[in-house]
Amino acid sequence: MLADESWRRLLEGWEKPFLTAFSDSDPITAGADRALQERIPGARGQPHTTIAGGGHFLQEDRGEELARVVIDFVAST
Repeated sequence: MLADESWRRLLEGWEKPFLTAFSDSDPITAGADRALQERIPGARGQPHTTIAGGGHFLQEDRGEELARVVIDFVAST
């Protein structure tokens, strides 16, 4: 089995809460948030977010905003 197949099988069976937080300006992962939200069961009903003005390295470009999203998510689960 290929590594990407293993990851796909793992994530498609992931029932625990799963949050996506992507940038609106990332040319590398654009659209991946929707694919993850649709394929990972634990992503259903979560408060997914898109952070404006960040790039591919969202944690560097908009670190404080991303941290707030993660803190709020952890506190709610």
